[in-house]
Amino acid sequence: MGPAFQITTFRAEQLQRLRNVTIHSPGLIQILSGNKRLFWKEKIVTLSGTSLLLCRAASDLSFENVPDKGPFLSRMLSFHCLPPEKLIQLSDQNAFSLEEPVLSGAQSLQETLHLLASINLSTMSKETQQYWLMPLFQQLAENGILHFLFPQKSTPLRHQISQYLSQCPGDAHSLESVATTFSMSRATLIRKLKKEGTQFRDILTEVRLTHALNLMQARQWTVIQLAQMCGYQSEERFSQRFRDRFGLTPVSYMRTVYVR
Repeated sequence: MGPAFQITTFRAEQLQRLRNVTIHSPGLIQILSGNKRLFWKEKIVTLSGTSLLLCRAASDLSFENVPDKGPFLSRMLSFHCLPPEKLIQLSDQNAFSLEEPVLSGAQSLQETLHLLASINLSTMSKETQQYWLMPLFQQLAENGILHFLFPQKSTPLRHQISQYLSQCPGDAHSLESVATTFSMSRATLIRKLKKEGTQFRDILTEVRLTHALNLMQARQWTVIQLAQMCGYQSEERFSQRFRDRFGLTPVSYMRTVYVR
């Protein structure tokens, strides 16, 4: 069983440009230092330490992380459980128009995120983790944005699978084991994904490429090590897929994270 939520920290010592970064689970991005320039539709939205970026599942983000008087630092909280239905309804009642997925000036939300980031999740059951999330869900509902993160519509199977895989992206996920998790046969899973215009291998590849970004944030690896941890036997093939997806090579990305 995966966690109820995950917190990941991102840093950049140099200007860091990324495109097509898939958000697999709903979440919030908090800017700790520096600025993030989000390329949203036809404009650029600049986020600082007083802003939160609201991330819907299955969205693709393109942005620049900009250091300022020190490294750029951000923190992302990813939700892996659903809020209570009554809070979704409360959020809908408090709804307001959002021109871009950004919330500014929510100091109480910032403080709650700092608190959740200090918790050692490894010592807690998923049920206890969900208990700790309830105040955050309540605050998001009162601010009228919880329903934005958790829209009430049926979720395509491909998005359900990507959310599931993203909880433990380094595990050896097989088509058969994932089919079992979703209570269907291998053939049924293949057929349903084909109907949605995709296949299991493509979903797993996308999740693992995003996982590579997280791995490089944690420490420096060789490209062949990254390739193998992401299910590639070829360093060249991995580098090509990474560059096609994000707009830069793994080596170039690592240079923005760590300056020697």
